[in-house]
Amino acid sequence: MAQPDRGVLAIAAIALATAATAAGLQQLMLQRRPPLERTSGATLLRRSARFDPDPQRRRLARLILAAQPQASAARRHWLLQGQAWNPANHEQLLVPVLLKAQALAARQLGLQQEANARFEALLRHHPLAPPSADALYYLGRSGGPKHQLLLQRFPAHPAALAAAVDWHRQEGGAKGGLHLARWGERWPGAQAALLEACFRPEEALSEQQRDRLAGALAQQGDLKAAQECLGEQPAVSDRTRRRLGLDEASAQEQPQPAWEVIRKALLQRQWSEADRLLERQLQQPEPAPIAARHRFWRGMVAQEQGDAAEARALWQELLERHPFGYYGWRASERLGQQPRPLPPAEPPVGGLLPPAIGKLSALGLDTEAWEHWRTWRGGRAPDDASELWQEGLLRLAVGDRWSGLDQLDAAQRQGAAQTLAEQHLLEQGRHPLNYGELIAASAAANGLEPELLQGLARQESRLTPTVKSAAGAVGLLQLLPSTAAELEEPAPDEQALKDPARSAALGAAYLAQMLELSDGNLYRALAAYNAGPGASTPWVSDDLQTLPELWVEAIPYPETRLYVKKVLGNRWSYKLLAGPPARN
Repeated sequence: MAQPDRGVLAIAAIALATAATAAGLQQLMLQRRPPLERTSGATLLRRSARFDPDPQRRRLARLILAAQPQASAARRHWLLQGQAWNPANHEQLLVPVLLKAQALAARQLGLQQEANARFEALLRHHPLAPPSADALYYLGRSGGPKHQLLLQRFPAHPAALAAAVDWHRQEGGAKGGLHLARWGERWPGAQAALLEACFRPEEALSEQQRDRLAGALAQQGDLKAAQECLGEQPAVSDRTRRRLGLDEASAQEQPQPAWEVIRKALLQRQWSEADRLLERQLQQPEPAPIAARHRFWRGMVAQEQGDAAEARALWQELLERHPFGYYGWRASERLGQQPRPLPPAEPPVGGLLPPAIGKLSALGLDTEAWEHWRTWRGGRAPDDASELWQEGLLRLAVGDRWSGLDQLDAAQRQGAAQTLAEQHLLEQGRHPLNYGELIAASAAANGLEPELLQGLARQESRLTPTVKSAAGAVGLLQLLPSTAAELEEPAPDEQALKDPARSAALGAAYLAQMLELSDGNLYRALAAYNAGPGASTPWVSDDLQTLPELWVEAIPYPETRLYVKKVLGNRWSYKLLAGPPARN
């Protein structure tokens, strides 16, 4: 038998080695490709969607592109066509999300048969996945079997809350209101359903149901209706009592909080006693903003007692530990330091959110992340500071700045952020730049700092232009119609004040007026903006120039006292935080 030619064998070996090397290099290149996320560049996403050798990455890129706000229904429909995934178990999260996206894109284009087919496939293959709530909603009808199943299976899902409102509007009775009272008391349209459930029920309500409805109406701000809903009911839950303010008297009987005792000593200039109280508080574990307040005032006490070196050391320590907010600003001012803008903070490896929620968020699927969170938690309110932080971020991402910023503020007060890096990340979330461009333009037109006007809007409306206060103030900068009438003719009505550009322009003009009346003093101008120039004028004293921090603490209105510190703290934090404006 003829022996193989050695030359042929050598060539074959070289070919095999070359192929193996090429395969290895290709695999290495595949492993080193950047991850596909919402922050990926448009070129990378488009290229990956068309040419990536990995079909999984092609599908992922298409899903991200389809989720972008600027994508039209036609583009979303085209991008998602033919994306029938058969992924590994750890990717099952995205399959129902994709089916829902395909169905909604088809529905927007009027392709009802295709949309229904996708929704039915979603229900058939993924009946318990949160996106199936939308399938039950769109395939069902008000009061029908699918909507009843939706309320039972996904009670806290936004689709179920929408179905409950529909039930009230089309079927009447108490069922829709009772569902909303438990799972979605602030959902748009809930108030009418709650009122009907209270005052026109189909059947007698239990004490627990009536209590829950009254608590939900109180959360809507309708305290009169909440009390009428309770009627003569003797048993009222602690939660509803708090919402109705029924615990106010008993709360006043409680011992004074530590800060009020310290504040009293400061106002009476009892420096030694204040120092003793502050030192004791600083030995206790405290959330960052509380520790910052106590450390700042201990420095002020040292200054007043003639120990300038100790004062400077305490203020420097404050800035190293808690640089943000009102007390960070005052420490910087007392030390004569200028703000040093910080680069955007990066979340920790793994993110702040639970893995599945974090993955949806990273892909730009904010609505899906929020709906999964609501469903998996059963609509339960956050249990601790960490969950307040998580839910606040998710609410911000879907445009609910009113509730989202409130939750982030609560997370800060409860000490969710301990390290400096965590504080940076939380403060970045607490100070979004929504409406930043129009606020900056209005500030410039009135000779104001953009950070001051942005901080004012953050405090006044939580950057929610449609909000209306109990006193009747409206819009992004919360102006009373009577105040707006003094600034512009013809007087803008309530609807006009809800326009962010109009509110920013009028609010900036009013703040400029308050600054002029206050000889440029920020403290006094902000007190006048909140309480009115007539109320705030008698508060003027020598402390306004020499000890402005003590002047603020002497403001007799607690709301105004806190307001001035919050706005000035916002202003300082915006100066420290660098980054592009957020979406409106």
